[in-house]
Amino acid sequence: MKKNTRLSHSQKGAVSVLVALTLPVLVGAGALAVDLAYLHVVRNELQNDADAAALAGARKLYKQGASALDWTGAASTASNAITLNRAAGHALADGQVQTGYWDTTQAATGLQGLPMTPGANDAPAVQVSLGKSEGQNQGPVGTFLASIWGVYAKPVRVTSVAGVSSPGTILPGGLFPFAISKCMYDKFWNLNAQPAAPRVDPLTGLVPEFKIGSLYHYGSCESGEWTSLNTRVSGAKDIEKLIKEGNPISMSVGDAAWIQSGVKTSLFTDVKKCSAAGNKKCEFVVVPVLQQVVSGTWANTVGFACLQLLDAVGGNGKYILAKMSNQCPPPLSGGVGPNYGVISPPSLFK
Repeated sequence: MKKNTRLSHSQKGAVSVLVALTLPVLVGAGALAVDLAYLHVVRNELQNDADAAALAGARKLYKQGASALDWTGAASTASNAITLNRAAGHALADGQVQTGYWDTTQAATGLQGLPMTPGANDAPAVQVSLGKSEGQNQGPVGTFLASIWGVYAKPVRVTSVAGVSSPGTILPGGLFPFAISKCMYDKFWNLNAQPAAPRVDPLTGLVPEFKIGSLYHYGSCESGEWTSLNTRVSGAKDIEKLIKEGNPISMSVGDAAWIQSGVKTSLFTDVKKCSAAGNKKCEFVVVPVLQQVVSGTWANTVGFACLQLLDAVGGNGKYILAKMSNQCPPPLSGGVGPNYGVISPPSLFK
């Protein structure tokens, strides 16, 4: 009996020693878990702040009807937005704001600084970097318990990029059922302008008006045709419905569009009624740009353009009078596509 009592006391002593040895490790692990969780919370706060500031700046890049991007206004707005936010219980005092172009295909990584000549896939953007480190926003994030390991504070830094791009997909209701050729886009749209914009006639200083009609009556760079978009329909009544309601299903860059043949003059009459010459309900429309426009065929969509419909004439040689524009209201859209004049609402790139 005494032998068992001695054994019991011996086991209790061993457990006590084991607890004493592992207690610092257990406390340290708990401290590390608590502080890592807090660092994650502060990082999320900073990321949300950076996202909000970048989006605020991106909204200022484009001004309706402006001939240049407002880089200064965008940077100023983003900087002001930083100071309206908080992290780790303190108001933010500073951050870094840069403007430039973001390659939406990421063939070129990172923000491309100014000055530069953008390509079709380069979107104007605002980059915001925020951090809590030495000399910035009340210093690094202080720890609660990790100091037992000699860790008293940890720096945190985040970056956000937001910009304005053109859509890769137009959601239902956003497309007008008339297609133009890539050749027409190249002829009347100036991709090298900043921002990209309709070409201007050097003699008049005005955006040129042009007639869009069948390939049988007009040259390949002035040709356009009615399209049932990414579904094939039987006739003019279906096109009339598309004029009023837009595309019934989403359409994306790369999708094939059906080019209608044998449509009636009544469609041009419908356009006249809703164009700038009529009640203006279809004055500014988003249309698919196709690699080629030949009636009775399918053709791939290469982008989406904004047209201002000025008038329409039926009968022999029927046509729509139009000009390129960048004043279409942002459609319900998604993804990223080449800039053919249709602008999506600002979005986060990174």
